[in-house]
Amino acid sequence: MSEESKRSRLWVALPTAILAGVTNVTLFFLYMVLYGHLINPGHEDSFYQEAANRFGPYASIVGGIPVFFVTGLVLRRFLSTRALKVGIAAWAIYFVLDVAIILAAAADKVLSFLPLIVVSFATKLVAIYFGSRTAPKKIEEN
Repeated sequence: MSEESKRSRLWVALPTAILAGVTNVTLFFLYMVLYGHLINPGHEDSFYQEAANRFGPYASIVGGIPVFFVTGLVLRRFLSTRALKVGIAAWAIYFVLDVAIILAAAADKVLSFLPLIVVSFATKLVAIYFGSRTAPKKIEEN
């Protein structure tokens, strides 16, 4: 495989970052639906909005670890030795997009959640690293 063909696989990082982010948000949404209907039903909408604000940073960490680990596994399966590079690029894109969203949505609250934000991004980076390094490499055809 030519070097140009290998390099062109980095384009996969953008949709990978978006898909991982959407998956993480979807898991949190599903958790909040479960919370509102089964765990703690019968409250006003404002109660659940407050709960979502409170649980959000923690859910990003807890949900993000398996999401980014599996993302690394999938990249390793399909990209073999390029998985780590594409995984780190996907994480970096996710980081930039998520920081922009956080600043746009809650710039005044960032400092109070800064430790959780740092932990969230760090655990996602570690998860995608290990996911892209642990899975068996793609079997190369001769």
